[in-house]
Amino acid sequence: MTVGNQRIALILLFASCGIALEVAPMFLDAASPYHTTERGRSRTYPASQKETADNRQAQGNANSNSFEKLAARARAAMDADHLPEAIRLYTRATTLKPDWSEGWWHLGTLLFDAGRFSEARDAFSHFVLIERSEPGPGFAMLGLSEFQLKHYRKALTALELGRKLGLGTDQAFLGTVLFHDGIVNTVLGKPEIALERLTLAANQIAAAHPEAPKDAVFANLELLDAFGTAALRIPKLPSGLPAAQIPLVRQAGRAQAFVALQDRAAAETEFQQLLALYPSEPGVHYMYGVYLLKEHPPLAIHEFRREIEISPSHDAARIQLALEFLRTAEYDEGLKYAREAVELAPGNFVAHVACGRLWLELGKTDRALQELRTAVKLGPGSPDAHFALFQALSAAGENREARHERAEFERLKALADAADR
Repeated sequence: MTVGNQRIALILLFASCGIALEVAPMFLDAASPYHTTERGRSRTYPASQKETADNRQAQGNANSNSFEKLAARARAAMDADHLPEAIRLYTRATTLKPDWSEGWWHLGTLLFDAGRFSEARDAFSHFVLIERSEPGPGFAMLGLSEFQLKHYRKALTALELGRKLGLGTDQAFLGTVLFHDGIVNTVLGKPEIALERLTLAANQIAAAHPEAPKDAVFANLELLDAFGTAALRIPKLPSGLPAAQIPLVRQAGRAQAFVALQDRAAAETEFQQLLALYPSEPGVHYMYGVYLLKEHPPLAIHEFRREIEISPSHDAARIQLALEFLRTAEYDEGLKYAREAVELAPGNFVAHVACGRLWLELGKTDRALQELRTAVKLGPGSPDAHFALFQALSAAGENREARHERAEFERLKALADAADR
């Protein structure tokens, strides 16, 4: 399957960075992982490599030549880059044949090219309802349309579903989806997930440029800024940053990009530069602490405490400290930070998980159950929350409910493992 659109990818890339859509064509030759270069494949229908039975039936059952002639004229107008005419003809053809999924795909991409994102969203919404063979790219384009409309929660839902269903083999299209998935997660306060998506995007770029993988990644400033906003936990699009903040974000992005590429020596150098330049900026010490946590936990603890000094309401630093003290069996110290985190961020299920686990280790089963039931309520899709509740229920002798939580943990973990594969 081939899903690519040179114009789409460029509009996505430059619109997300705050560059006016009408100037994007001047960057056609710019190095970017988010657009294709083969113009002849620009609007390939996802199932075009092998025409689906649904579309053969849709076209073969036409009772007159009007649909077939209209579809042919629409295709010719699209191939000739006569966008307004192609949109008009595909609109007429899909009205005549509402179950023609290929027509809805082309109409959606044409409308997206034209910057008519509300109409593109509607076209892709129709596409995913009727496409049975490969709906994944349609959901991704639906998400990208919602992104342009600033409907970020709807965008994320559609992008994630597209990834789950499969996006095909077009690496440029996959890169576009990962990039936008990442920056939307940052905006919605999920920076850890954002970093996972952006890391996938960075490694995809590196794999596509084996002759100079790191150069290819670091040439993409939009990706670096996306890394920086996520790592510093700034809930904004890179395009929404004030000019004065961009040097900080980009320096942080460089450090995080080296982490993504698993070059720890280079990452350490970038972190030291970041700390020297911005020793008192919110987020910097937390970011470095996360980097240190795996190999140098005592140094990480110092960085998290320093972050709290700079950012007194930083709940994530407290959660990290609580979990680290849980690991080292310093339960009272950990509980202090966990309770502070719950007070600062009562809607954060991870804070409740940390607090509940620490209460359990201190023998306070009732308090543990209270926190962990809250955690499961706030994060019903978290395997860790269900497993922690299972442990507390087992300790309390509530075996029937414990078995239920264990089964739910195993179900959710299997889903997560399948998604990772």
